Amino acid sequence: MKKRVAVSVGLIMGLGMSHAQASGFANADASAAGVGVANAMVAGVADVSAASYNPAAIAWVEGVNVQLNTANELRNASVLMPAGLFSNNGGNYKVQGFNAAWMPHSGNLGVSAALTRPFVNQNVWFGEETLIEVDRWSLDVVYALSSTLSVAHGVDLYQSRMRMTQAGSSFSGSDRASWGINVGVNWKPAPFWQAGALLRTGTRAKVVSGNGQSVALNLPEQLTLGVSHDMADAVRLEADVAYTHWSRLKELSVQGGGITHAITLKNTFGVKTGATWYVLPNTAFKMGYAYEQGASTPSSFQTALADQAGHRLSLGAGGDLMGMHVDLAYAYGFYANQAVTAPAAVAGTYRDRKQTLALSISSDF
Repeated sequence: MKKRVAVSVGLIMGLGMSHAQASGFANADASAAGVGVANAMVAGVADVSAASYNPAAIAWVEGVNVQLNTANELRNASVLMPAGLFSNNGGNYKVQGFNAAWMPHSGNLGVSAALTRPFVNQNVWFGEETLIEVDRWSLDVVYALSSTLSVAHGVDLYQSRMRMTQAGSSFSGSDRASWGINVGVNWKPAPFWQAGALLRTGTRAKVVSGNGQSVALNLPEQLTLGVSHDMADAVRLEADVAYTHWSRLKELSVQGGGITHAITLKNTFGVKTGATWYVLPNTAFKMGYAYEQGASTPSSFQTALADQAGHRLSLGAGGDLMGMHVDLAYAYGFYANQAVTAPAAVAGTYRDRKQTLALSISSDF
C-alpha cells in the first residue's frame, strides 16, 4: 500500500434531508479514506491520516507526508410536539485542518502532527442557540519498537469557541488553549493482522468572553480499540470499538451571566466496521457501517446538545489520476426517532438524518 503525501478536501453536505449528530457532539471524520470505512481506522490505517486516527501507525508510513482537509456541513433536525412541528435551524459550519508526518526510511523514530475539529455542535431550537467549536492540534513522537510493534505519545492542544443565547441573555467567547495527552499503539501480532489502540484524555477548557464572563467546558476522554485483517493481500477488514466519557460534562452555565444549562449525558460506545478492496495496487473500493449511542437521554433531554443513537452506512473509492491519488466517499446516517418526555418544555418526538460526501486528493513528494 503506497505511502503518500496527501492533500484532502472533505465536502460534507445534507442533500435535502435532515442531519443529526450521534455520540454527543463528537466529529470522527478526519479524512475521506476514514469516511469510506465508517472511520474504522485505528488498526489498519495505511496513510498519513493515521496522524489523527492513530499516530502509532505512522511507523509504517515512511517518508514525509502532508494532508490538508476542509469540510462543509449542513444540518437540520426537527421535533414533533403537540403544538406542531419545529425545526432545528442550526448546524451549518466549515471545518479545515491537516495531517502531517515524517518517518525516515528504515528509521524507527518519527513525528506526526494534526489539526482537526473533533467536537462541533450547533443547535438552534425555539430561537435559542448553542454553538460549540473545538479545534485540536496534536503533536506526537512515533517509535517503532520492532518491525511489528509501534507506539506513539503526544500532546493535544485544544482551542474552543462558544456562542449561546437563552431567554434574552447571550454569551460569546473563546479560550486560548487547554491541554491533554494521547497514547497510541499499533501491533502486527501475526501475518495479515493488525491491532490498534488510541487513548485521548480530553481537556478542561475555560471559555472567556470579552466582558469577563466564562464557561467551563469539560471535553471527554476517548478510547478506541480495533483489529484489522488482510485477506489474500486484496481485502482489508477492520472492526473498532470506541468509548467516550461524556458524563464528565455536567453543565454549560455562564459564570457571571444569565445562561444556565444543566447537562446530564451518558457515556457512549460506538462500533465501527470497514472493508477495503484493493482492486489494483493503487485503486481501492471501500464500504463501512457504524453504530453510535446517543449521549442524551429521553428523561433528561437537552436541546442545547441534542443527539440521538443511530446507524451510518458508507461507500468509497480511490485511485490514481493525473499523477495524484483521489478518494471519494459517501455516508448516510439514519437515526431512530426519539420520544423525549422531560423536561416538559421540550417533550416531543425528535427525528434526524444525515448524508456525507467526502473527497481526498493525494500526491507524493
